[in-house]
Amino acid sequence: LLAAALAEHPRVRHIKIADASGRRLGRSFGVKLWPTLVFLSGGKEAARLVRPRETEPIAQALGRIDPADR
Repeated sequence: LLAAALAEHPRVRHIKIADASGRRLGRSFGVKLWPTLVFLSGGKEAARLVRPRETEPIAQALGRIDPADR
């Protein structure tokens, strides 16, 4: 799902973070369930999706950080 949505937004950088015991990055973002997608724009959270099952919510979140008119 994510790859299909990202194909429409080549300027968006996707960083996959694996979290485990002793690693605090996921916890610093309040991630409790996997996968959780956190969309950042200008260093601030613009959208968050937890366990998305369809491409449309992902596409909408990507549109918030990479609108067509940029």
